[in-house]
Amino acid sequence: MTKRKSTLLFVVLGILLFTATYNALTVRTYNVTSEKLSVDESLRIVLLSDLHSASYGHKQSILIDQVRAQEPDLIALPGDLLDRYRSPEPAFELIEGLAGIAPMYFVTGNHEIDDSEDYVRHNVKNVFRSHGVTVLENEWEPITINEIELVIGGLEDPLRTYTENIYGSWETDAASSMQNVESNDTFNVLLSHRAEEVDTYADLPFDLVLSGHAHGGQVRIPYLLNGLFAPDQGFFPKYAGGLYEHETFTHVIGRGFNYSFNVPRIYNPPEIVVIDVHGK
Repeated sequence: MTKRKSTLLFVVLGILLFTATYNALTVRTYNVTSEKLSVDESLRIVLLSDLHSASYGHKQSILIDQVRAQEPDLIALPGDLLDRYRSPEPAFELIEGLAGIAPMYFVTGNHEIDDSEDYVRHNVKNVFRSHGVTVLENEWEPITINEIELVIGGLEDPLRTYTENIYGSWETDAASSMQNVESNDTFNVLLSHRAEEVDTYADLPFDLVLSGHAHGGQVRIPYLLNGLFAPDQGFFPKYAGGLYEHETFTHVIGRGFNYSFNVPRIYNPPEIVVIDVHGK
């Protein structure tokens, strides 16, 4: 191999390595339509999942500024903003900085189900509530945004059920807690951390389900592989990240923000998910 070809090869490999491990924040937008909204009605939701106490600038300023720039009507937080192995402060800084941008709704992920000293001392849910976050614990509530009547529901992570009762059934808890939600007229949004629990979501009266947990499958190959490995799905996960259309609902799964030198994200940059809901 000539010196010129060798140099060119190293340049190409360097470019591939840089693009593969590019970890700057990305904004990814999905469009969802619903017959429950009129043609002149719209709603913008920002989904932030799986922060895992990662930091983006001083007091999360980079992430907060990016979210503010999207001008959301609603901020959905489907779990794992904290990480049981890290300080909770980055998550608290994010919530504090987002306060006032738009109504915020949060449900626990598996990393928020923890009895460690830091978590007990801070009482995570109450910290979130102190900054105006609505914490949903297997419950739902009506809300009006942009003169659109919505229902926002939220399921606790399954780990909560099995921590409290090893013989419990998260699926039963989910069904019973949402049984009174009307599905005919209002546009119904569900927050639930687990990406893979599609069969459970299909039995619930929701039009849009927002999840995380899969971390984008960690390693992606654009147009070929949407994800290599995800928690609770294993290798080649079916629901790694993105928008999935099911018979009764649309499912949007955020790829999250967590990054680690030990487990790098490949072609899988941390993402702010924007969901534009329009009427048909």
